[in-house]
Amino acid sequence: MSVVVTLVAFVLLCLKSSVLFAQTDGECEGESCASKKPTVVWLRPPELGIEGSGVSITSGPIYDVMAYLSTHLHNYDHQFEAYPVKRAWSLVQHQQSAQKVYCFYGAAYQEERAEWGYYSQPTSINLPLLIVARKALQPSLKNELDTAQSQPTQGYFESISLRALLQQNLRTVLYNDVNNVYADTVEQWATKNNVVRLNGLGKDLGMHTIALLESGRIDFGYVGHRELSALPEEELDALNVYQISELSQQLRGTKRLLCSKSELGQAVTSDLDSVLTHITSTPMKSQTLRDINFVADGYPLFLKPLFDERWKQYLSN
Repeated sequence: MSVVVTLVAFVLLCLKSSVLFAQTDGECEGESCASKKPTVVWLRPPELGIEGSGVSITSGPIYDVMAYLSTHLHNYDHQFEAYPVKRAWSLVQHQQSAQKVYCFYGAAYQEERAEWGYYSQPTSINLPLLIVARKALQPSLKNELDTAQSQPTQGYFESISLRALLQQNLRTVLYNDVNNVYADTVEQWATKNNVVRLNGLGKDLGMHTIALLESGRIDFGYVGHRELSALPEEELDALNVYQISELSQQLRGTKRLLCSKSELGQAVTSDLDSVLTHITSTPMKSQTLRDINFVADGYPLFLKPLFDERWKQYLSN
């Protein structure tokens, strides 16, 4: 009889332990949630400069920006993960819980995304967008005025009209599920003859664009400073670099955080907005955010004065 009682007690103890384990390993419930911080998962696509293990991001210039912002969000635990763009958008749209929210860092504002997510305010600013080509590009004669009206910013890069290039049926590339100011501008004059549409497939898109240029599949493409700075000198010398006249003069805020449209997602973006107000109104913290953003975008040092000037101008608006 004592053996039976002992066995029953053992089984009950095992069941109780299993329940406790399930509660701590999974979604917390009831009073246990009160002492556990919710988790913000910061998402980025695979890109040059990020390092980590598996999907986890543990270092890199863009990680430094996310980590700096996260240190001011004290009410949350934070994870940093990299997924292909389509997968990242899916996580933001469909993976929601009371204790975890997925947020894409670096999102450009798109009105249709606001239907399924909450945006923060911008966390950085833009410099003139660049395109690169293997051969020298020339605007068509009827569009020379477009280029003349937008002179190179302080003479850093030759300015050229995106509309003029596309109207000549010169080919560029757009990636599915990647919506940014370059894609929006190209779409205004896009045809089946001047735009190649591809899946990103989890690649660094800037380096993939350079590969398309080298293969001759496209004539020009958008490449960031970070990718250009990583090229060997001989490869960089073989490229012609221009700034886009339509996208060079306007000062824009960039790199928003886009979180799932949930109560937690709304709280995170609202809290980040408050953090940004505090950071930008505190000179030392504002300079820190400015400088790590500059490094994260891979800008060459000769653009630092322009970036600093634009940062100051943006904050004064």
